[in-house]
Amino acid sequence: MSSPTTSRMPREQRRSQLLRLATEVFTEKGYQATSMDDIATAAGVTKPVLYQHFRSKETLYVEVLDVIGEAMLVEVRDMAGRGGDAEDRVRLGLRRFYELMALKNSLRLFTGHEIVSDEVKERVTRILDEMSIELAGVLLSYRALSTRQARILGRGIIGIAQTTAQQLHDADDDEERDEILSTVTAVVVNGLTSFAPVEQTGAGRADADEPAPEQGASRS
Repeated sequence: MSSPTTSRMPREQRRSQLLRLATEVFTEKGYQATSMDDIATAAGVTKPVLYQHFRSKETLYVEVLDVIGEAMLVEVRDMAGRGGDAEDRVRLGLRRFYELMALKNSLRLFTGHEIVSDEVKERVTRILDEMSIELAGVLLSYRALSTRQARILGRGIIGIAQTTAQQLHDADDDEERDEILSTVTAVVVNGLTSFAPVEQTGAGRADADEPAPEQGASRS
């Protein structure tokens, strides 16, 4: 077999190309089944060239996680600009989380099924925490929650999204997936109606240090 031919490319452009192709290979095969040789071959470079940009497979993998994580964050941020009520947003969010994970073949990673190292585990945790904070901003836009309450719920909903994505992945057909989405969405939305809608409070959002509204008050 002939060695890969390395064409001249500016360093940053080459690095971006390697990272993009590594994302494709890792997400297709997973961490354990992927070698640096696989990535070098996909990029058409020699392995020494790959090591000029990334000192180890794990280092490269961590950067791949950041690429996938940023795509997920964009999805959550986009939810804030979409119309619809709470049910529409929650259902869309759950579906998009699953679709992104299925598309990127990253379900096993973001549901905790592929543990590589403590560093990787910490990076996954950080990405999911950032997502929960972004989701908190979405929740604050249409419910009278304190910042603290929204972040608590955001983290909880990310956890629900993980388990829901796994259920959707394991479902036998679209009818079962639709039932899963409807059931989980109903649980999440009915939980959110425990807090007064923003338009009924007249104050926009509650102060971070104010107590939460009483359970069952001002349902919409």
